[in-house]
Amino acid sequence: MNHNEIQAKYNEICDLIINKEISESIQQLKLFANQTKKEYHQIQIESLKETYSNILKHSFSNIIDPKRDNIYNHLQRTLLELADTINECLLTDNSGLTIYKMKWSLDKKREQHSDEAISLIHSLTFDSELDEILKGSKINISGSSDKTISRQQALRDLFNYLWLTDKYLETESKILETICHSEKIPWHDKSLIVSAITMSLLRVFDKNKFNSLLNFYYYNEEHVYQRALIGLLLGFYKYDKRIQFYPELIKEIEKIAKTSDIDKLTESIIIQIFKSKDTEKLTKKWEEEILPEMMKMQPKIEKSLDLENIIDEKFLEDKNPDWEKVFEDSPGLLDKLQDFSKMQIEGADVFMSAFSRLKHFPFYNEISNWFVPFYKENESLTQLINEKETKLQPFIEQLEKSHYMCNSDKYSFCLNLQYIPESHKTMMMDMFNEEMKNIEEISNDENLLNSFAVTKNIFTQYLQDLYRFFKLNQYKNEFSDIFDWKFDIQNTFFFKKLIHNTKITRNIAEFFLENKHFNQAAELFVNLEKIEDPDIELYEKIGYCYQQEGNYKLALDYYKKAELYDSKKVWISKKIALCYRYMNNPEKALEYYLDAEKFEPENLYILAYIGHTLVRLKRYDEALKYYYKVEYLSPSNDKIQRPIAWISFILGKFETANTYYTKIIDYNKNEFDLIHLGHVQWCMNEQKKAIHSYQEALRLSNNDFVSFYKAFNDDIHYLLKYGVNPIDINLMKDYLKQEF
Repeated sequence: MNHNEIQAKYNEICDLIINKEISESIQQLKLFANQTKKEYHQIQIESLKETYSNILKHSFSNIIDPKRDNIYNHLQRTLLELADTINECLLTDNSGLTIYKMKWSLDKKREQHSDEAISLIHSLTFDSELDEILKGSKINISGSSDKTISRQQALRDLFNYLWLTDKYLETESKILETICHSEKIPWHDKSLIVSAITMSLLRVFDKNKFNSLLNFYYYNEEHVYQRALIGLLLGFYKYDKRIQFYPELIKEIEKIAKTSDIDKLTESIIIQIFKSKDTEKLTKKWEEEILPEMMKMQPKIEKSLDLENIIDEKFLEDKNPDWEKVFEDSPGLLDKLQDFSKMQIEGADVFMSAFSRLKHFPFYNEISNWFVPFYKENESLTQLINEKETKLQPFIEQLEKSHYMCNSDKYSFCLNLQYIPESHKTMMMDMFNEEMKNIEEISNDENLLNSFAVTKNIFTQYLQDLYRFFKLNQYKNEFSDIFDWKFDIQNTFFFKKLIHNTKITRNIAEFFLENKHFNQAAELFVNLEKIEDPDIELYEKIGYCYQQEGNYKLALDYYKKAELYDSKKVWISKKIALCYRYMNNPEKALEYYLDAEKFEPENLYILAYIGHTLVRLKRYDEALKYYYKVEYLSPSNDKIQRPIAWISFILGKFETANTYYTKIIDYNKNEFDLIHLGHVQWCMNEQKKAIHSYQEALRLSNNDFVSFYKAFNDDIHYLLKYGVNPIDINLMKDYLKQEF
C-alpha cells in the first residue's frame, strides 16, 4: 500500500468506529493490520473483538449492565487508538515519505538511547541547571548521553523528537511540564517546543499532547500561551468527533471555557485563520492587479520620487507631499494600495507574495526553523553579525519588535541581507530603522497597542508562520494542509462547549459575511436565531447569505420574515423581488419591484429590473418606457441601449432599433448585436446591409457557425412575423456558409 491508500483506509476505519459500525470496523482493522506483519496487532484486535462479543451477548440476554455504555465508549476509543498505531506503523514502513524516514531513524535511535529527550534538555540548559529543574519531577537523568552538541542543534533534535513521537508517555509528559514551568528556559525555546507538540498532535491523536498544550496555555507566558491556544484549537477541530470518547478532554474544554477572555481569544484566532486562508486571493490580487499597474507607472513614479537623490535625509524624514499626484494616471491604484496597508495592519498576509521567493536558504531545510520565533540571540542571526556589519545588530533588535512581519519573513529578510551590496544594505537598514521608530512611537499610544492587541499580533504572526510552512516547505506534500480545511467551526462539538457568548458568535458571523464566507455565516446566524431574540437585521443577513449561496427559496423565507418588521424597507423589497425572479416567478417579482419604485422612483437599479421583469412577462411596450427612463436619468450609461434596441426590433420599431444598434456597434459590438442589426436591416428590406452585418458577426465569432445558427434560429419567428420569406431565411443561411 502506498501513502494515499494507507491514509484512505485509515480514514475509512475511523469513520466506521465513530459511526458505531463496530463489527465492520473490527473486520476492516484486522485486514489493515495484516499489512504490518506484526502478530501483536492481531492479538489486540482479537481481544477487542471478544470484548464486543460480550457487549452484544449481554445486551440481549436480559442482563442489565450499568457500565455497558462506558465499556462501549471505551471500546470505540481503544479501537481508534489502535487504528492510529497501525496507521503510523504502515506509514513508517511503507510510505516512502521523507518525514517517515526521519521517524524511522528516530525510533531506532530511541531504542538505543531511551533517555534521548533528557539528553537534549541537558544541552539546552547545561547539566547543572537541568539537575535543579528536573529534581522535582523524579526523572532519572543519570543515564543521559555525554555527547556535546550546540544548543541550537539540541533544540532542533528536541523538536523532531517531540514532533515524531506518536504517544507521549509519563516521561515526555513530565519533561514537558517541567519545561513549561521552568524560568530558566527562554520563551522562544518554549514556543518552539509548543509548535513541536502541535505538529505531533496534528499528526497523531494523543490526549497527553492536549494536556501538555493546556499546561503551556494555563502558565500564561507571553508568546508561548498564544501558540499553545492555537495548537489546542487546531487539535480540537481536527479531532472534534473523537473528543466525545474522552470525558477528561470534555472537562478540560469546559474548564478552559471559564478562563479569562477565552471567547475573545478564540474569536481572534478563528478570524485570523480565515484571513490566512484568503492569502492566495490576496496574493493573486497583488500580482494580477496592483503589481502590473505599478510596473506600467514605473517611469513616472521614479521621476516623482526623485530616486536619484534617495539617500537625502529629507527623503527618510518626510512622506512625499505629491504622492497622490503620482497616481493620477491610475486613480484606482492608490485606493488599492491604501486598502492593502489597512489589511496589513488588520492581519491580512500581504507579504506572502514577496517572501515566498526567499525560502530557499539552508536555514529552511530544518523543519523546526519554520516555527522558531524571531529573536536576536538566534545562532543563525549571530553568524551574520561581524565587525564589518556593526549596523546589523540594532537593525535586528528593531526587527524583533516589529509586529507587522511574521517570524519566518523576518529571518528571510535578514538572511537575504548577506547577498546585498554593502551600500544598498546600509540604506535599507537606515530606512527600515526609521520606519520602526515611527511604528514604536505609535505603539506607545496605549489606545492603539494594548495587551490584547499584542496578543492578536502574536496570533497573526504565528498563523502566518504556519501558513508559510504548509504552503512553501520542501516537504509540503507530505503534510495535511490545515489551511485547506473547511474549518466549519459552527458545526463542531468543541465550539459549542467553548463559546457561550453570543456576541462573539455574532462577531465571527459578521466577519464571515464581510469576507464572503456565506455558508459559514449563514449557519452561525441561524444558530443565533435559535438562542436569542431575532431582529430584522439578523433575518436580512441570513437571507442575504442564502441568496449569495444560490439558495433562493431559503433566502426568500428569511426576507419575508424581515418584511414583517418593516414592509416599507426598499432593500428588502428589492431582495424579495430578486428571489422571485430567480425562482421564475416574474409576476411576484414585478409586484415587489413596483413597491420599491414608490419609495425610490429614480433608482436606476429598480427601474432597470422592472424593465427586465416586464420583458420576461412579454410586456414589451411597458418595458421600453422603463428603459427610456433609465437612459434619461443616466445618459452616460451605454449599456441601456442594448435592451432598447432589441425591444424596438421586437415591437417593429425598426428605425429606432437601427439607430441604437448602430450606436452600440460603434463602441462595444459583439456577434449578437451584429446578428440583431442584420435582422433589423433585413426587415427594413436592406438585404445587402443585413448580409454584411451577418458576415461581420461570423468573423467576430471566428466563423463559429454552430453558435451563429443557434442565435439566428432563436429569432426566426420575429423575421417571419415581419414578412421575411421562409425560403429566403434558409437561402440566407446557406449563402452565408458558402461565402466562407
